[in-house]
Amino acid sequence: MQLEIITPDEIILNTDVEALRVQLSDGWWGILPGHAPFLAHVVAGIMLYRQQGDTHYVALYQGTIQVQRRSEALPAGRVLVLTAAAEKGDDLMVLEHALERHRARLSQIAQEAHIEFTRARMALERALRETAELAPL
Repeated sequence: MQLEIITPDEIILNTDVEALRVQLSDGWWGILPGHAPFLAHVVAGIMLYRQQGDTHYVALYQGTIQVQRRSEALPAGRVLVLTAAAEKGDDLMVLEHALERHRARLSQIAQEAHIEFTRARMALERALRETAELAPL
């Protein structure tokens, strides 16, 4: 089956694979050629795929997976993964470390966004109080 992994910046992978295993929001799923069509959310994690008997890995940073039905052009079907970022490699430890760095960065961004939101809310509340004090009754 054809496996395509696409980020906003590039096509990470576009190749034929024998099987893949990916973590979705409801657990790990194995996908073989001819799998029933479906659409699901991919959680951040390592996707495994088998190609010519060898196992390869891709770190995925959340996204969407679509398994498409067979067609004349693709008799084994097609799996399309759309993700914000992905990194392929054959060293599982390197990919797991890259995934952890990405998670840490996302956590930092979320914390910074929360702080900025709190500051904006406080400024709005202050402006509303000042406006209420200036408004005639």
